Amino acid sequence: MLLETDFNSNREEKVVLEIDREQQEKLPIDMSSFPFMFKKNVLDEKLGNTVPWHWHNVFELNYVLEGELLWKTHDSANIVRKGELLFVNNGVHHTCMTEGGNHCVYYTILFDMHLLSGMYNSVFEEKYFLPVMRNEDLIFWHVKPDSLLHLRIIENVLNVVETGREETFGYEFKVRELLGNFWLLFLQDTEKVRENAVPRSAADLERLTLMTRFIRDHCTEKLTLEDVASAADISTRECTRCFRRGLNSSPIVYLTQTRVRLAAQMLTETTKSVIEISEDCGFSSPSYFSKVFREIMACTPKDYRAQKAVG
Repeated sequence: MLLETDFNSNREEKVVLEIDREQQEKLPIDMSSFPFMFKKNVLDEKLGNTVPWHWHNVFELNYVLEGELLWKTHDSANIVRKGELLFVNNGVHHTCMTEGGNHCVYYTILFDMHLLSGMYNSVFEEKYFLPVMRNEDLIFWHVKPDSLLHLRIIENVLNVVETGREETFGYEFKVRELLGNFWLLFLQDTEKVRENAVPRSAADLERLTLMTRFIRDHCTEKLTLEDVASAADISTRECTRCFRRGLNSSPIVYLTQTRVRLAAQMLTETTKSVIEISEDCGFSSPSYFSKVFREIMACTPKDYRAQKAVG
């Protein structure tokens, strides 16, 4: 399933994600028929240089065509450059942004494991997929074109893109075959890591879901660290650790980013002044609002509104 009408077009479109209250991305995939899609993305200062924090119950592959991207999650950060590939595991909270604010173009492939494993609770699922999904060290897997095995992995992924783009009769069989080949090569590449598997924490994911939902629901109010921690019934110390482990960030930074995203939406959808929006979004002062908005969005609130009006 291709999510861009003219794949070869030079037209540049911002990355837009539909995310629910739990930060799960709502994907336009029919999980019961053909759980696969890919898209071509562009990030830069004009179109937006950051993809918001999100997760989904599918595997993700990202191949960089131009520029550099920084992917972040769970105490991990990877700079992925042109010609490199990044695997993102199922169910992982993650974000990405342009490195240094530069122009970046990349492919994203999303697929459910049952496209390859077939029926639920099969030997394929238990033997080849769940060990990867449960492995703390396979939240990200960075593939560089520095070995024959890695070159074969990248070649398979690009062939998936090409096959999915053409959508000729029977392409679904070919996509599944190519992804199957990719998965076997991926398992070969990660063999040593899987031998020393570290299970991922379900408790952290549940706590983060509660706390990030609380922040989004109450971001316009005056919030303290104690307020956020109480949403998951944990101490402020454990709250901070949980955010660091799960999002490689802090509750305060996450709150600020949430307020800035809300402010950006209000700048484009309302005629309220910058001062009014600053107050409505819970910022202590207009000057502080302008400062953090510029840090995150790479422009002032006034310039952001003007750019969107022109666009």
